[in-house]
Amino acid sequence: MQEELASRFAHRPSWRLSAVAQRSHQLLAVALAERGRRGYDYRVLAALEEFGELHQAAIGRHAGLDPSDVTQAVRDLEASGDLTRRPSSDDRRRMVIAITSAGRRTLRELDAALDEAQAVLLAPLGTAQREEFLWCLEVLSKARVT
Repeated sequence: MQEELASRFAHRPSWRLSAVAQRSHQLLAVALAERGRRGYDYRVLAALEEFGELHQAAIGRHAGLDPSDVTQAVRDLEASGDLTRRPSSDDRRRMVIAITSAGRRTLRELDAALDEAQAVLLAPLGTAQREEFLWCLEVLSKARVT
């Protein structure tokens, strides 16, 4: 049984958004873990699929990841055959990273897993409510604090 929360904070939008984000993160983490993957893996593969071959720093910017997290994800994904690394032609100290065909298959599998997890998250909402909720999230995510 879930304990009742103090109303002083429990009704606030920021608290509710945090609770939904936490639930979303749990669902996504489980869906990825069931496939032996992490969110970092997904984000790196998605960035490479969308932007093509990249240096590690660019992957971090396109995936919204800290450089140390990119380094570990790249190592893991290279070991699993989902990406390749080669020295850059213009700077041999830098590595160019590319997604492989196996990585593209992995990305499609992870897309399906994330779609399922998000369907579970949004299941309490009807179709129109989902669309409205997603629209509201889009507006809030683009708002800038002044």
